[in-house]
Amino acid sequence: MASGPNFAALREQSRRELTACIDMIRGPKALVLDPSLSGPLGLVAEKQLLKDHGVEKTYHLRSDPLETDQRRMVFLVRDSILNMKAIAAQVKYNQARREKLEYLVCLVPRRTIICERVLEEEGVYSDVTLADYHLGLIAVEDDVLSMELPDALRQSTLGNDSSSLVDTARSLLRLEQLVGRIPEIKAKGTLAKSVADMLLRMRLEPPILSESLSETKG
Repeated sequence: MASGPNFAALREQSRRELTACIDMIRGPKALVLDPSLSGPLGLVAEKQLLKDHGVEKTYHLRSDPLETDQRRMVFLVRDSILNMKAIAAQVKYNQARREKLEYLVCLVPRRTIICERVLEEEGVYSDVTLADYHLGLIAVEDDVLSMELPDALRQSTLGNDSSSLVDTARSLLRLEQLVGRIPEIKAKGTLAKSVADMLLRMRLEPPILSESLSETKG
């Protein structure tokens, strides 16, 4: 019986892009995670991999500032307003204590104008470096892929926000670039049909495989 596609390449790509993002700050560092990313990240990278790339301590992002002895902080978070406010609070807390730290904010799946605006309004935009990390599809089993977007349905229906649908279509396109063209697409439901239509349109655009990591210095 024919075997299905090998998703090892997908996991390896996610690992490479994650370490490339973390390595944008050299030396020992603290990794501050959006709690909703802990599970998905655990399916992509083990603790030893993070340690090999300088991560000395790992924390969860909270509304109240963290106490750490690390001079470099990497925030790996979803692109939400609440996360930007929490990051701004951390930066301003350290500044009030006259502690000069280096900050990298890796936004999943990418930075948005709203996130940049919040950081500007909070007065910390120039103090952080922004980067994109497109986590995308995650192999949770040998034959099961997941975007791990628990709020996607609510955002798409109640919030009238199609960003999660765009991210899903983009992730499927990246998958095709790794394992080959999906010969037949079947969509069940209005939202799934929207993703399928987006994928077909994206196939006509230039490849996106190498554009997942980019940097902006505030």
